[in-house]
Amino acid sequence: MMARTQTGGLSGTWAHSYEEDEGGVQVYRPSDTFPFPPSRQGRATLDFSDAGKVVSGMPGPDDRQVRASAGITPLGMNRFRLGDARVIEVLESGPDVLKVRPG
Repeated sequence: MMARTQTGGLSGTWAHSYEEDEGGVQVYRPSDTFPFPPSRQGRATLDFSDAGKVVSGMPGPDDRQVRASAGITPLGMNRFRLGDARVIEVLESGPDVLKVRPG
């Protein structure tokens, strides 16, 4: 589930639904409730459970998640810096979808 905190933070745990990506927009769905189709490609995850932090998960060489924690910095205009370099723009958010544009 996506929610905004008083500090403009993000919340919830999301998995990349790459089958739905279109035009440079990445689509994320709730990782614990969305019925993802079977896939040979692992799914990146974004976990905003801790206020002010994000844990990014990427499929590792043995298919297990490799996770890294970083801070979140609101930049304004629905843009957030995740860690030192990665920036996302939140285009749509709701209880069942999170759409972001990287960059």
